[in-house]
Formats: sequence, structure tokens, C-alpha cells
Amino acid sequence: MMLGTVRRFGVSHALRATAPRSISARLATQLPKWQAPLTLSSPVATRSLHSSFPRLSEATAQAIVEETEPSQPANITEFADLASGNLIHNTIIKNIIQPDRMNLKTMTEVQALTLNEIVKGDDILAQAKTGTGKTLAFLVPSLQNILNDPTVDVSKVGRRGARTGPSEIRALIISPTRELAEQIAVEARKVAFGTGLLVQTAVGGTQKRAGLAKIQQEGCHLLIGTPGRLKDILSDPWTGVSAPKLNTLILDEADRLLDQGFAPDVEEIQTLLPDPTKVDRQTLMFSATVPREVMQMVRQTLKPGFKHVNTVREDEVPTHHRVPQKLVYTRGLENGLPALLELAQNWQTRRDNGEKLRPFKAIAYFNSTAETKISADAFNALTRTAEFRQSSMGNMRMLEINSRLTQQVRTRSADNFRKAREGILFSSDVTARGMDFPDVTHVVQVGVPRDRETYIHRLGRTGRAGKEGEGWLFMHRAEQDVYRKRLGRLPLKVDTELQTADADLSQTFSNDTQVGKIVNSINQGLAQCDNTTKVKSYMGQLGTTTGNFNSKREAIQALNQMFTVGYNMQTLPELSPKLMQQMGLNRVDGVSMGDGSRQRREGGFSRGGDRGGDRGSRGGFSRGGDRGGFSRGGDRGGERGGFSRGGERGGFSRGGDRGGFSRGGDRDGFSRGGDRGERSGFSRGGDRGSSRPPRRSFEDSFGEDAFRF
Repeated sequence: MMLGTVRRFGVSHALRATAPRSISARLATQLPKWQAPLTLSSPVATRSLHSSFPRLSEATAQAIVEETEPSQPANITEFADLASGNLIHNTIIKNIIQPDRMNLKTMTEVQALTLNEIVKGDDILAQAKTGTGKTLAFLVPSLQNILNDPTVDVSKVGRRGARTGPSEIRALIISPTRELAEQIAVEARKVAFGTGLLVQTAVGGTQKRAGLAKIQQEGCHLLIGTPGRLKDILSDPWTGVSAPKLNTLILDEADRLLDQGFAPDVEEIQTLLPDPTKVDRQTLMFSATVPREVMQMVRQTLKPGFKHVNTVREDEVPTHHRVPQKLVYTRGLENGLPALLELAQNWQTRRDNGEKLRPFKAIAYFNSTAETKISADAFNALTRTAEFRQSSMGNMRMLEINSRLTQQVRTRSADNFRKAREGILFSSDVTARGMDFPDVTHVVQVGVPRDRETYIHRLGRTGRAGKEGEGWLFMHRAEQDVYRKRLGRLPLKVDTELQTADADLSQTFSNDTQVGKIVNSINQGLAQCDNTTKVKSYMGQLGTTTGNFNSKREAIQALNQMFTVGYNMQTLPELSPKLMQQMGLNRVDGVSMGDGSRQRREGGFSRGGDRGGDRGSRGGFSRGGDRGGFSRGGDRGGERGGFSRGGERGGFSRGGDRGGFSRGGDRDGFSRGGDRGERSGFSRGGDRGSSRPPRRSFEDSFGEDAFRF
């Protein structure tokens, strides 16, 4: 029997309730070798079975926070050494350290500080920045604690006729987004591989029924999910999923859970769990920051005597002061995509000329889902041209993630980008926090983000794991006022090296110049985007652009120019009187007002007559052919402009109904649903996601590139 079993079960509960605790809170100044048992001191804070919701006074809250003392190390910082004391199961250790699996050797600071304490059963509040190994810090000991539970029998898992019921859940992880929940699940399956423990997910979206069916049919020991979906499943008696034996609750990205308004859901989920006065429960909270709201949840959730582990040093330089950041003014909204392509080409040219630079691997963030989509579509169309394939950038992947894609597509795109040596990920804010992508060299933000925090978290996707990175902000000059209000104190330096950023795209360009080649390439890519996508892009950017610009008149002028010059569309989309009134555009010049009938007649967009024939010499290429009147109904898949709309597009699926204006997804424009992490525009929704299919073997499941933690 492992030592952890004695620590966590049986008489240990009674002993913990009366043990005296130290009551100070301090930051360890260096990576500890290993944490020895804490020196006990008076005063005493009792540790008893605890109700989840009583609110404590401020003085009491301060008195119950316990320090992880860095003194008396036991010289264990390597995962392999955990086997010597039977602290962690050998199978788990092999999964972590073997080269053909996760291939991790040394623990990070937050892992070394928390792992032993979690195995002992202590409640933990851990503060650590994203990308410092928080996921493994709670997964490894939590899975070990399930194995230590004498009532858990994994010996029959996988045998014919044997099954683990949907009520065998012993640990629950709550994550703010589908992406994070799926990422944690992938890591959990790697760690638990070969142990017999079953890991399942509960997230919303198109495949949520399939995820529930897996829990019901296969059983579950560790359940990972988003607040909305977990609440739905646990509160519905017809699902058959409950957690009467649950003894571990983990809140990941606690600050983000609160920032996105999930606190009521989290509280309701706790009421659906076993009464903690009858079934002892260990609670772990991991967070990058610990604002007042997080401390309020701590007081409501963690037991007296919990330990506060803080690995964020006061003297540590934050990412937004360490990573070089550049500000590029664009002449118009239509200049953003040419500037992005020029940035990638300039980097590649420097590499071709012998500079020792890493391959260009960038995340391009946009403030609306529709803008994310059209940008990814245009660049994907560009990669299919012979000129691009034959260039030094020919191996670059173009991938897309936003919450209107199915969870399967989003997960595949994230996995492909992690594995990609070079490429661009076109993303909305669903990847801005908590997602770990290795070797990102550039973060490009197109348009001023909604707030300072969003800018910083996006930027945090680069400059990770001790590697260098760059941040770029492409901004229309009319956004200067909102830029100064939101980001004015950040260390951005104006950069003028991107010539396409200030080019007048209403002109015709020759391919004899670099600017001409870039502009013509983007025009060619946008020509392959269907007209409905262009209208949706215009509509999707209405809310963010009118909110960012100095005046609504300037915003409408910029959007109209983007639509007519950048997208080469002749007739503007119609805005209904109701929409114009809601957005305060009634008296703004340049708005095309109507009842929307023309868009409905013409497949959801305004075209103003037949667009057949040669479009002229603009951009230096022909867009000829009959462009008016593609199918208004039925199957939108098939061959359109040389690629399928219903299948694989640059390595990921785009299938499904493409018509109309989607009511779900990211929270741009007037979307009614979607992840709660994306808040631009007038979105009302909550999280919606889906579960990922099961993994069958270690190599087939996880590939060569494990997540970097």
C-alpha cells in the first residue's frame, strides 16, 4: 500500500482536523528541491469537515492562509525521483518521462511546490502564470489520489462485460472554455494512460450528446468540463450522471471563471456534489491572478487551513514588458491582411538571407469571428496558388480557431498548430488565455482589443518557456483615442517597415514591386471568398469598429471602404431601421438602410446586378466568370473556386450549414450564443462546446509532440 493511501484515507481525516497549522503566507524565492512536512507552530487553525459556502470575515480569511515553507528541501525536482518514495505510481511516472510519451524530466516550480501537498489531501490555492505547468501540477497528484482510493477498482476496466458506472466520478475539473477543457483532457489521458482510470469531458456544442453517451456507456473517474455543461449534466436526473463519491474539486483559471461570470454556475455545481460534511472533499484552485473576487470564492470554497502557493514574484518582469511590441498604423481596415502577409514574408526573407531566426509561427487575433473567418479563408486560398507553393513560405500552415467551428474542428486545428513548424493561426479570443502553443514567434493583433487585459493575454501566447517572441498591433489611425485609453501605458513602439500598411489599395498595383505582389496576392485570396462571408465580415465588425473609432461616421466610412475596396464589392449591405436604431446609426452618413429584403432575395448579401465577365485589371489578375447567383439553398459544399466548402480546407473541416447569420459562436456583432470568453459586440450567450473522441493508444492518440508544460 502506498504512503499516499494512509495520508488521504482512513484515520488521516480525523488527524488532519486537529493538527495545528502555520498561518503565514510568503513567496518562495527560488525553486525548491522538494517540500518537507511543514513545521507546525501556534496559533492553531482547525481543519474540520467543511460546508462549501459560509462566508468568512476578512480577518479570518487572512488567518487561514498557510504558507508552503521552502526550508528543509528533500532534493526532489525530477519526476523520476517521485518513484523512490512510492509517492506517484510508476505507470504515471513512465508516461511523463519516457521520450516516446510526454518526455518531461524536471518539475516546474508550481509542480514542485504543490504536488506533495495535494497528494496529502490539503486544499490549495495556487497562483502561477499560464504556461508554467499548472495543468500537470493538479493532474498528477489528483489522478494518484484516485488510484490511492481503496474503493476504486481499475483492474476490470476494459475487460469484456466490465464497466465503470457514470456515478464513479472521483474528481471534477471545471474549466472556463471548451478549448481549455479539451486541452486538460488530452493531458489527463496522457498521464493516466495504462492505469485504468477513465477520463471524460463534458462541454457544449454539436457533439454534447456523444460526450454524455461516452460517460454513460464507458463510465468516468475524472470528469473535465465547462460550467454550463457540467451544471446541465449533474442537475438532470435523466442523464444518470452523478458524483456521490466525488472527493476532489479543481477550479482551473479561477480568475477567468469569475471574469466571465461563471461564479453562480460554479456555486450551483457545488450544491449538486456530495455534502462536504458527509463526504470529505479536497478543493484545488489554480489561478494566474488572485483578485478580490477570487479571494471571495476561496473563502466560500476552500477549507480553513488551506495553503496558498504563489510562484509569481513581485520582481518578475511580466510578458508585456519583456516581449518587444510594435505598433503599425494602417491607412484603412483593408490594409491589415496585406500587412500580415508582408510581415511573414519579411521574416522569411531574413531567414533565407542567413539570419538565425526560428521559423515564422504566428497567431493573428481579430476582434470578431467573421473577420477571423474571412482572413483565414483568404490566406488558405492563397496557399493553393502555384506561386505560393513554390516560394520559401510554401510549407506554412494556415489554420483557424473560433467558437463557431465545431469542437472537433477546433481541437484538430489546435493540435495541427502545435505540431506545425511554421504557420499562422487565425484566432478569436478563445485561444487568448490558458492555451499553450509551442514556439510561437509572433502575436499579431488586428484592431485595438476590447481592453488591456485581453491585449496582455493574447500577447502571452509568445515569449514562453524562455524563448523570444514579438508582439504586433495593427491599428487604424482613427482608433488612436481608444488605444490611448486602453493601452496607452504599454511599451509599444511605432514601426513603419511594413509598406503595405500605408498603401492606397484603391489603386491598381503591378507585380513588379513587392507591395504590388503582396496586395495582388491578398486580392486573389479574397476573390475566392464567397459574398456571404464578405457581408458577414462587414456585419460582424460593426459593433467593434463603431466602438473603437473616434466617431461612428469614421467607422462606417472605414467599413464601407473595406467592403468596396478591400473586398471589391459594389453594393453595401443593408441595415434594418431597428438595427440602425440599436447601434445609434440613424443619422450617420454612409449607412445603407433597408428592410433586408434584398439580402434575403440574393442569398444574404447585396450584389446589385450580374457580376459576370472580367472584373477589370484591379489587382493585376482576372476575376472573370459569372459571379452572380450561386445556389441559395441545399448543399453549399462542393467545388467553389478550387476548394471544398464542406470538407478539408487546409487541414480542417468546415462542414455544416453555411447559410444565414449564425446565432452562436464568438461574441461579435449580435451573436446570441457562443463561448463566454469572447465579449465584443452584443453577445448574450454562454459556453457551448462538445467532447472529443476517445484515445486508443499512446502513440496514435498523442503523436510525437506532447503539450509543453
